[in-house]
Amino acid sequence: MGIKIFKPSIYLGNKKIRVQDLTKIKKKIIDDKIGSNNLHIENKKNILEMSYTAAKETFAKYKVKPNFLIFVSQGQDDIFPSCAEKLAYLLKLNKNALVLTISSGCSGFVQALILANKLLNKEMKNGLIICAEKYSKYISKKDFKTRVLFSDAASATFVQFQNKKNYLHEIYGHEGNNGEALCVKKTNEQDKLFMNGQKVFLFGINNIPGGIKKISSKIKIDKYLIHPGSKVMLDTIVKKSSIDPLKVCNSFQITGNTVSSSIPLLININYKNLTNKNVLLSGFGVGLSWATIAIKWI
Repeated sequence: MGIKIFKPSIYLGNKKIRVQDLTKIKKKIIDDKIGSNNLHIENKKNILEMSYTAAKETFAKYKVKPNFLIFVSQGQDDIFPSCAEKLAYLLKLNKNALVLTISSGCSGFVQALILANKLLNKEMKNGLIICAEKYSKYISKKDFKTRVLFSDAASATFVQFQNKKNYLHEIYGHEGNNGEALCVKKTNEQDKLFMNGQKVFLFGINNIPGGIKKISSKIKIDKYLIHPGSKVMLDTIVKKSSIDPLKVCNSFQITGNTVSSSIPLLININYKNLTNKNVLLSGFGVGLSWATIAIKWI
């Protein structure tokens, strides 16, 4: 029927760094192209610890035991097992709770919402979506173009079944033939992140506006929560989508691209202004993949 999204808890990497200190790029270019003046890098906690920190805050706030846990992460501490089950154990979830892992990036949170909406019902009333990524451990210190974009972060978001139809539309897809445009490969026995910025940019501006236009033509959207990969990408997507820039939220004033936690961060800082509004959420990235939904916020 419907889904309620609670205000996410956010954990940002413990070390705050000025983008200007990482590059010789002029500040005007940083402001116009990248958007963020600061990044957050985590140099103490691992993925499990970051996730647990965000989840504990959510549990303290809402005091609800979820019937399922959807964990979104690509760069976990071990190749396997996923830390989702350990996380469920630490959070004292019911032993019979459904625990799932989605190996996804910037589209992962919206993909998890699509899945959560299908799981929620009168018996399975509550769910938890945890996203965590620590790209800094994969980015070479010499790769300045990539280092200035990504921040480490985790988020925890409760979702709840609602007996009213507020889930309005969904669009999703993939471009698997270009997956290597953003990937991690082993180089000299170390895992390193490689990004073809031009390919990722073209993927975003060629695929996302069409879905946004399609949904916006059917539903009057009041707020747009679009993954802020970079300012130039977000600005281009907004322009190609023919939507009002004043309705588009961003998080550049706080930090860089937080991957799967980017949309939870947008929800967190705009939560009070979403109630009773038609909200579009769109994520895109690694895979390459995208997912866009529209809901009536309750």
